[in-house]
Amino acid sequence: MPFNTTRKTIYKGVDSTLGFDVKNQDRKPVNLLGRDIMVNIMQVRTGELVIQRRARLIEPESGYCEFTVFSSDIVDLDPGIYQLSAVVYDTDGMAKSLYTDNNRRATMEIEVSDGAYPKFVPSVPLAFSQLGNSWVSQPVASNLQKNDSSSFHTIQIKVTNFKGTVEALVSLEYDSMGNYFPVKFVHDKFQIEFDGITDIQGWNFIADARWVKILYTPAPDNTGTVDKILYRS
Repeated sequence: MPFNTTRKTIYKGVDSTLGFDVKNQDRKPVNLLGRDIMVNIMQVRTGELVIQRRARLIEPESGYCEFTVFSSDIVDLDPGIYQLSAVVYDTDGMAKSLYTDNNRRATMEIEVSDGAYPKFVPSVPLAFSQLGNSWVSQPVASNLQKNDSSSFHTIQIKVTNFKGTVEALVSLEYDSMGNYFPVKFVHDKFQIEFDGITDIQGWNFIADARWVKILYTPAPDNTGTVDKILYRS
């Protein structure tokens, strides 16, 4: 039962839905009611299975199915050519191959392409050590260190009954232990002030820097905590 011979291209960073028609040797649609189709994507050289998912029967009477490759499925895959195969399970449970051409070729090519859409950049959990009356995070590589043209930075702060201030410090030095100076947040202040609140908030600042540190200073009468700060550039 041939289904397709055309190479498909899917892009990292977005979800891609592939549609295909299941037909018999006479090129007539196969009724898929009561049947399941399992789709596999494999490494070409090793045959290693990287994705396996049941296809959705969109128009089962006419043999039309869809298979979605989610962006999370291929986030760690290298760009290049992969192989797709599919198996149909009949109502009696027997598994049969779906072929890509009339010569009974059982695989088709899938090209995973990179660079068309922005990549998701995970946030970095910050760890803090005491510095006098304040707490300072480890240095985190920023946009210039990563050859990134974006100068937009975000921190997310979770606090419980915290009184005090939070600052962003940046450095242009190649060495992460170099000189740091404070930068303004988008509300045009150098410090974020907390007055005993319990909340999760996000804050942004703009800077071209090689390294970033976050520093928070509890107020003298503070009884709360800074539970977590995440950083992303």
